[in-house]
Amino acid sequence: MNPPVEIIDQVQVAYRRMAKEARYRPAAPGDGLGNITGPLNLSREAKEYTRWWWEEEEDQRFNIGCCHHPYRPAMIFTIEAARLMCAGDFVRDGLIADLLKMALVVLEEKER
Repeated sequence: MNPPVEIIDQVQVAYRRMAKEARYRPAAPGDGLGNITGPLNLSREAKEYTRWWWEEEEDQRFNIGCCHHPYRPAMIFTIEAARLMCAGDFVRDGLIADLLKMALVVLEEKER
């Protein structure tokens, strides 16, 4: 099943923002180690990423891999925030943002 147009737009806009603001392009051709190895085509990448994203969302299974030890607390906070993002309107105001801020603090400490 194809995603609704609204979801396609959300995912593609998010992908383009990742590419522009964070310089992160997970659907770009690469060597599996974070190095881009082929020609870039943002439109194609955004469409491919949307397909990947929708398949995982529809299956309710997001494969994220194994956590690198120093980042585990940040990952826990981030994963729990992500779970709450799936809970709808039943989440206490500010809770998701609080968890993401906690993750950011951990990450900033690791970068010092």
